[in-house]
Amino acid sequence: MSQVDEVISAWERTVRWLKGHAPASAEALRPPATSEDIDRLNEHLGFEIPGVLEAWLRMNNGSTAKDATRPIPGGGVQLIPHVDSLLFPGGKAFHGCTEIARQHGDYLHIARDMGDEGYWKPTWLPVVEMSDAPYGLILDAGQPGGNTPVLRFSEGSYPAPYLASLSDLLRPMADLLEHGEAPGTVMERQRFAVTDRRLDWRG
Repeated sequence: MSQVDEVISAWERTVRWLKGHAPASAEALRPPATSEDIDRLNEHLGFEIPGVLEAWLRMNNGSTAKDATRPIPGGGVQLIPHVDSLLFPGGKAFHGCTEIARQHGDYLHIARDMGDEGYWKPTWLPVVEMSDAPYGLILDAGQPGGNTPVLRFSEGSYPAPYLASLSDLLRPMADLLEHGEAPGTVMERQRFAVTDRRLDWRG
């Protein structure tokens, strides 16, 4: 099975579980990204996103359907994240095309201001992240041979290798939700419950 097929299969299992057991969380999933959404993201980045990410976004364009914004006095808007958006352990949401482009631009701007190219590379795509702090997961689209490893980043440290592929994140998550365990994987120690019809990660 190809990496794209593995991502599609794992996410289908996750969404099916959410709809059956945590419908409030399922309702936070956005509709599939359109070709126009993908094109705008590619234009922002200056390159085409990896096939695994495009496949994921074409299933759901992030988990932020319930998020809101409010104007800030003097200009700008403030993001008001919704608890149902936090589908991943550690209070992290799945970014859609708009969030990926915005965060990617913000992190590159910080790297330029710091004069430190190692802080953030143009081919690093933030895909899973906390809404109120720089903690999350990156797809590294700059590797040769079509490989797209996952990096982990957090405030005060540089991104570091985490998983060999996106499927190594999504498949164990689907296993954990369906079977209550995912031994030998990144989800091995994660625990969850369903509270008020939403997925509630514990610890």
